[in-house]
Amino acid sequence: MGGDTYIPMGDAARALGVTKPRISQLLSSGELTGSLVGGRRMIDGDSTERYLAGKAAAVEFDASRTFVLMSADHEVAVVRHDPRKDNPLVVREILDAPRMPLGTVTSGGKTKPRNVTDWWGHRSVPASRPGLLARLGQIEIADFSLLPLNNMALSLSDCYWLRPATNETLQWSDVNYFENDFVQSNLMAWDNWLSAVGLDSPDNTSEGELPKRWVIRDGVRCLAKGCTGDDQRPFNEVVATALYCRLLQPDEYVPYTLAHIQDGPLCLCPNFLGEREEYVPAALVRGDLSSMRGATTYDRLVRFAERHACDAANMHCALSQMIVCDAILANTDRHWCNFGFIRSVDTLQMRPAPLFDSGNSLWYNKTPQQVERNDWTFQSRPFEPNPAHQLALANDLSWYDPTAFDHAALSGFVDEAVEILSHSKHAAANGRLDYIARGLQKRVDQVSAAMEALQFAHRGWR
Repeated sequence: MGGDTYIPMGDAARALGVTKPRISQLLSSGELTGSLVGGRRMIDGDSTERYLAGKAAAVEFDASRTFVLMSADHEVAVVRHDPRKDNPLVVREILDAPRMPLGTVTSGGKTKPRNVTDWWGHRSVPASRPGLLARLGQIEIADFSLLPLNNMALSLSDCYWLRPATNETLQWSDVNYFENDFVQSNLMAWDNWLSAVGLDSPDNTSEGELPKRWVIRDGVRCLAKGCTGDDQRPFNEVVATALYCRLLQPDEYVPYTLAHIQDGPLCLCPNFLGEREEYVPAALVRGDLSSMRGATTYDRLVRFAERHACDAANMHCALSQMIVCDAILANTDRHWCNFGFIRSVDTLQMRPAPLFDSGNSLWYNKTPQQVERNDWTFQSRPFEPNPAHQLALANDLSWYDPTAFDHAALSGFVDEAVEILSHSKHAAANGRLDYIARGLQKRVDQVSAAMEALQFAHRGWR
């Protein structure tokens, strides 16, 4: 290999000891380079040599590579990290199967290696985060899977961390970010989105494609989130907060506020977890739903929640609130990582997580041509792409008072939303603000009518 040599994907896979799909991932992330040669995708031999050299350096960087996977101060498993493998985090011994990350063990307590790999893969900043490849070059990290090791895989989304096997005296109270400070955590000393990545920071384990950064503001851990391509989405989060304030209880949603840095507007939300709680995205349990009884994915998710000590009535209520609010906001991004559960690391009991992450809404990505022709269509998630079909799944409307909804709770909501969005350059340009206002009013009216019909139908069924 080397020089100007190009080799087939199969040969590259064998040289690196990985699969062809992994070669495709490495090409997508820029860790390998290739070209079309005679209609075939070929891999640059130099890039494979650089990748192998990086792997060797990565192994030298962390020679021990053996850890105890911890959940707060509970010992969960003995694991080994090897960045040369497709599955870099290998579970050597399970010590506490119930406290393993949900979805990573079978009902019999056996490891699911692919699910462990998926869980670890989501524990790092994704390659699609703007500027990340350059940042990894600055801190001389050759493999994405190594990034969480820089801070023992500590996060503010759960209580998992990797305690070095050689340091049994290290305590959760000494290292966790819920109680201890972390580097560059002051919003007033902002430099750039990625400056804390690779250091002692929860930014190493922040998932998602949009620019994100954890900060400490007035003693509260807050997630700062920006956007790419437009400046509307931070304002959308504040509009969503205004909606939730009118319809939900304070513990049922995460409030967002606006702030500004030199890069533009961003939104801030407080961490909704305590120091002995973890967020379990529904994506982690989706594979287990096939074993549940139920006519729909919605029904099977509720049954799964019941199995894990989550009250079914609370789950129905939370899902119905999510579906209704997303229908009003025309939210297109309620994917399986954007809703889920909160689990106690001590009792393992679960409850629905509050509503959060509603920025991809209010037709932010419609083209000028679509705005001109009043195109308010959107696809809903996660249960049905058709918004009306998904809305029909909302089967707990006990929290919903149609009289209050029509005449009090949402009185002035559209005007409030317009006022918030008027400060967004994207939303306020080229007639978009009027388009959003009219579309939002249509959503309010249509959802109101649907909710009244659903309530009538539910009373009839009883």
